[in-house]
Amino acid sequence: MRVAGSFDLFRNVLFSNVFLLDGGPGDRWLVDTGHWSERLSLLVALRRRGLSPRDLTGVLLTHLHSDHAGNARFLQRQGVRIHAHRRDAETLANRSRTRMTRGAGSFVAGLLAEFENHFPAHLEVDRALDEGDTVAGLEVHWVPGHTEGSVFYRHESTHTLLSGDSLLTAIPPLVVQRGMALPYPTFTVDLERAVASVRAFHARGHRYEHLLPGHGPPLVGGARGQVLEFLATQ
Repeated sequence: MRVAGSFDLFRNVLFSNVFLLDGGPGDRWLVDTGHWSERLSLLVALRRRGLSPRDLTGVLLTHLHSDHAGNARFLQRQGVRIHAHRRDAETLANRSRTRMTRGAGSFVAGLLAEFENHFPAHLEVDRALDEGDTVAGLEVHWVPGHTEGSVFYRHESTHTLLSGDSLLTAIPPLVVQRGMALPYPTFTVDLERAVASVRAFHARGHRYEHLLPGHGPPLVGGARGQVLEFLATQ
């Protein structure tokens, strides 16, 4: 489903949003990869567009959690280059990482956290990204807090922002109820820093019209204004 500019949303990948930035042959990029349990759904979504993993130019990860990076290693083995922020790249390469705890979250969130603790994504990324880098026509904006290497990707030519789990349009932890949301505490390394990162990004005046989040429906048109109104209530 085309959602904004050259961005497609893979509707049949359910646990998290996977977007295809399709600039034609030699310029096709996935933003996130879905959970490993939805690998077949991911492959079906590609096939419906006449594509296979080998037709992809690369993958851009918004962060390291397995519902977003779960198929990255599989795609890498098909010859696809994987990109992630340097801080998350370091964690993805290291099987030892900080365990998630339920904390102030719900019982369901605690179960999901334990699943992530036992089955995290693991790989050596091909390119570690830093604040200010540009890849696939997307600006890399570091927004640490949800994970140490969470990023926004801003596509200036289509006025589109891909926000991963740092800014959502569905309510965690099950993300079936629509509504603007900030990162959920159970899944977040530093909630205060995560919120501050989102606020700082918007304070710098970065413009966008469309928001493509890691969970929840895309906001097409007027998205930045809606986000600012939401942040003013937090």
